Amino acid sequence: MSGRSGKISIFLAVIVTLALLTAGCGGESAEPTPTATPIPVTIYESTEHGFSIEYPEGWTESEQGMGTYFSISFLNPGGTLYAAVSVEYKTDDVILTDYVTENMDYMESSPGFELISEGDVTIGEGISGYEIVGRGDLGTGEVEKFKFVVMVRGKQGIAVGAMGEDAVFDQSESVIDAVLNSFELLPTYSYVPPTPSAGGTYTSAEYGFSITYPAGWTETFIGSHGEIVTFTSGMGVPSVTVSQSPVGEGTTLTEYGPQFSQDLGQHWVDYALISHGEIKLDDGTPAYEIVFSGTSEGYNLKCKYAVVIKGTQAFYIAGYSMPASFAQDVAALDSVIHSFYLE
Repeated sequence: MSGRSGKISIFLAVIVTLALLTAGCGGESAEPTPTATPIPVTIYESTEHGFSIEYPEGWTESEQGMGTYFSISFLNPGGTLYAAVSVEYKTDDVILTDYVTENMDYMESSPGFELISEGDVTIGEGISGYEIVGRGDLGTGEVEKFKFVVMVRGKQGIAVGAMGEDAVFDQSESVIDAVLNSFELLPTYSYVPPTPSAGGTYTSAEYGFSITYPAGWTETFIGSHGEIVTFTSGMGVPSVTVSQSPVGEGTTLTEYGPQFSQDLGQHWVDYALISHGEIKLDDGTPAYEIVFSGTSEGYNLKCKYAVVIKGTQAFYIAGYSMPASFAQDVAALDSVIHSFYLE
């Protein structure tokens, strides 16, 4: 994966359109019309996932990759507009109509959804796809305008598009279209997605616990601080992460739980606590449950944590989902979280 800067003709976001005309009738010639000036762009290329795309220089990148799902987003300096590419890996070749339906189902379930237009489209150098333009909250916590083109290649389901505040989106349509039309599929890709598991029980002899996860989910390791293991569904969410950190001798859930729920607000943008309190897991183990919403690395999520204390160690069994789909995912999250068992 690499990023490199350059200038190309497709990005004409800064265009001088006014010709300086003479005033008077003396037959004076007009000033020469200024020529269009390309704006600097950065080229993002992923040989792992087999695509490249251009975005305006100065925007920031943010990657997300779990299991069979990968995404890269590019956020403008003001935080009001971003472009994104997502790649999902299926076990069989993907049919475009099926993948469009899958994406439409998700969009239609989002808060404030409004379909503006849809239809077949060709982008880049002849890549066929299906364009969806609408409004809704697709995970940012705000109802915004969006344009996405859905494509398929073999076992890859791909979506490329942009979204932002209505006024900014409308003013930036030439930039958005340039981003979409810069998208290219590389001849090959090297990523080998993990095979979805039949489900079962994961046991850690080192940390002394077991936990059960559903069929179709995968075991993965993200590398976040204190993480032991993460289980993800096909699209990366819903997911459950088990992590661990030390606590003081004699620490109780009653004192630690409320403080931890407050501490989460220091690490999540727009943190909103929904509920918290002591619960028991399936085997009767005491835990402290915290339900909240917030934004992490540009993604708005709804989360459910269960904290378990064993001696001087605290275990965090954290479930994540998108706000729009949390209600339908919560049963699966609860099933995994409540199966946590101290050996």
